[in-house]
This record gives sequence, structure tokens and C-alpha cells, in this order.
Amino acid sequence: MTKQWLYVIDEAVKRIENDEIELGLQALQKVQEHGKDLPEVMLYLADVWYQLGHLDSASDLLNDLLSRTDAMNRTMRQECQLLLAEVLLDGNQLDQAETILYELKEEGYAGIDLNLLLADLYSLQGLDEVALRYVEAAREMEPENESIAAALGNLYVRVGRTEEALALLEEAGVSSLEALLFKARTLAQKGEFEQAYQTYRQALEIERSPELLFNTGMMAFHLGHLQEAETMIETLLAIDEEYLAAYSLLADIHLSLGKTDKAIVTLEKYVDLSGFDLEQLKRLTALLTQAGRYEEAKKYQKLLDDWSADEEE
Repeated sequence: MTKQWLYVIDEAVKRIENDEIELGLQALQKVQEHGKDLPEVMLYLADVWYQLGHLDSASDLLNDLLSRTDAMNRTMRQECQLLLAEVLLDGNQLDQAETILYELKEEGYAGIDLNLLLADLYSLQGLDEVALRYVEAAREMEPENESIAAALGNLYVRVGRTEEALALLEEAGVSSLEALLFKARTLAQKGEFEQAYQTYRQALEIERSPELLFNTGMMAFHLGHLQEAETMIETLLAIDEEYLAAYSLLADIHLSLGKTDKAIVTLEKYVDLSGFDLEQLKRLTALLTQAGRYEEAKKYQKLLDDWSADEEE
């Protein structure tokens, strides 16, 4: 019977993922009504509610499970408590989460997930030094876990231990997207732009997202790799033409390459999309004037004049 209910839950989630949201939610609610005497099913369902962002539904279900002391063995009860603590942390109910986590700690639970949740708790409370100790403990338990290494590196940076953060990532050989982005940003903040650029390029081999293309393109531009920077930002805008920050950067790249006409086209697109940006509008007007395209420049100058008149009123 348990397997059948778990199958129904999985099918309901598929419906939700396929935009049959109402049908999927109805199916989950029916499972909750008819499978309430099966703790394993209810724990699985609570996790699904949590993953779907229904924090209250997940919390209510877990609290109900924990109130039935005879319904679960110790291991399942601890799983319930850990999931409830995670839900409460996401809902910013820190005091309740702390109570549950310390109950687990006092009864001798020593799983890695407890250390990570305590680290989350203390980070949310602004106690990064305390959080750091729990992440270090988690890494001792799973030294090969790249996500934990990346989290530890991030905390090292937050407490000002940047060199240790970079050394950690090098030592762990971390190559996940999250870790590479963290490493690239850290190197850029330290002014080590060439290394940051190469790290961003590694990350691009994993994912070619607009944000990553923008950051890599910007780094390439600052290093003087203009053709590569141009290609990256043009690729970005082909993926997402509304990524507004890319237009001014692309205009800078075009101008550095001596492509004034292309810079003008780029800024015109930006002005059309953004509605109004005083600095870029002034820039576009100046470029058109310098290029001898006075009639076009007048159109944008009129927009500037109208804006100035409105401001004076």
C-alpha cells in the first residue's frame, strides 16, 4: 500500500510540473486525507509540500506526525524533526527551528544534516563564526563533498579569511558551477582578473547562462580581449534581449573596437527597451552628433530637453 501512495504522489508532482497544477494539488490532498495512517507516506508528502513551497502544509503535516508518538520509530521521528527544522528555517521561524535542532543534538543525533542545519541557523542569525564551526565539522564527515567545500569557502570569505577560502577550493579540486562562480568572484574582488576570467570560462563549460556570459564578457573586456568579449555579450543578448546591463557594456566594447555605428545601434536598442536612462541617452546623442547624424541626434536631444523641462516644473 505504501508504494502505491508514493507512486500517486510522484504522479501528482509530474502533473504539477506539466502545468496541471490544480489536478496535481488535488491528488496530493487526497493522499493526505486517505494515507494519513502511513507515516512513511506522510513524511514523503511533507517533503513534497516543502519542495513545492507550501511551507505551512509541510509544517502542519510534520507537527501532526510528531504528535503521534507511537506512529514512528526513532529514526523516522528524527527525519521528521530535521525536515521540520529545515521548513521552519526557510519560514524564518528561527526560535522554533533552534529548539528542534538542539533537542536532536542533546539526544545524541550526529548526522551531517544536523551540522548543516545548525550552520544555516547561525548564518541567519548573523553568527558566521559559529556557523563556520558546524560547516567545518560537516566537511570532516564528508571531505569529498563539493557543495560543503563551497559552503565552507563562502563562509571563510564572509569572515574575512579569503586566502583560506581559495586554498580550500584548490585543495578540494572543486569544479561544481557554484564553487567556480564563488572562486571567480573572489579572485575578481582581489584584483586577480586573469585568473578570475579563466575561472569564469571554466564555469561557461558547465552552463551558458546570461549572467555568466555577462560576467565573463565583462572580465574579457577589462583584460582587453575585445573580440571575445563582443562575441560573449552578443550571444547573451541573443539568449535574452532584455538583459539591459549588457547593452551599455556591448556599446563600450564596440567603441573600443572602433565600431561607432554598432555602438549607436546597441544604444538605440537599449533606449527603446529601457524607456529612459539619462546617462545612456546623453551618450547616444553625443555619438550621433560626433558621427554627423544630426537629424537623429535631434530626436534624442528633444527627449533630453523634455525631461529637463519636466524636472524644472
